[in-house]
Amino acid sequence: AVLAFEIRSQYAWATRAIDDWIEWSGRRPAREAVFSACRILASRGKSNAVLSLVTKVLSIPDKRSIRKLKVLTYETSYEMAIYTEAITALYNNGLYDSADDLYVKAISQGFLPWAIIGDSTNSSVLKIDLHGMNKGVAHSAVRVSLQHLIQSKHFEKVERDVLIVTGRGKHSKRHLRPILRPEVQRMLVEEFFPPLSSSTAPKNTGALKVSVTDVNAWIEHQQQQRGIRFLAIAESLKTITSGSRLKQLLKRKL
Repeated sequence: AVLAFEIRSQYAWATRAIDDWIEWSGRRPAREAVFSACRILASRGKSNAVLSLVTKVLSIPDKRSIRKLKVLTYETSYEMAIYTEAITALYNNGLYDSADDLYVKAISQGFLPWAIIGDSTNSSVLKIDLHGMNKGVAHSAVRVSLQHLIQSKHFEKVERDVLIVTGRGKHSKRHLRPILRPEVQRMLVEEFFPPLSSSTAPKNTGALKVSVTDVNAWIEHQQQQRGIRFLAIAESLKTITSGSRLKQLLKRKL
């Protein structure tokens, strides 16, 4: 039913159908129905409704007896799939701030990967790994990771270039035609001020190098422009960038 409502872009009926299913069954709705509702709501610019829908469906306990997997995948994890598609729907409709909010929530709960890898206490080592992400999730991963540079005491000033690992496109539908690389380069130039220039990393065609000069200029500008939204993101990131939680995330990447 929800898919039919998507064709007609009837967001009110789509969310009502999901609410009725939850009330009637007490179970999580089918993931495809949630995906469809997220797309409808995002296309209408209703980002808060997307966030509320994701929170609602994921708050319902999973009554199926499924053994916990050490490695979550899109196919095996209801939560990962919901977060991925909701972020993608928001991204496709230009609702980037809300997509970032969902990404932060997902990584804080361990359902999406934390993109920064390496030694978090060493400002000379920084890599942002986007492997396994689609364009929407990768977009938020880069934005949130660079915001982390500002709020972290360890990254008040970067001492060397930042590497963003996009992959070579081996697993893309268009073999060896990178999908993430052009999107990341567009974002760094068009969505960041001052713009962040990038080039192919030496000896690694699957990574982009962002110059230390550009990164520090951007960090300095952002520190001067700190506002309510930045502080909200920074507060959310505290849950994953301190103590044992950060160590656990880093161990998964090493």
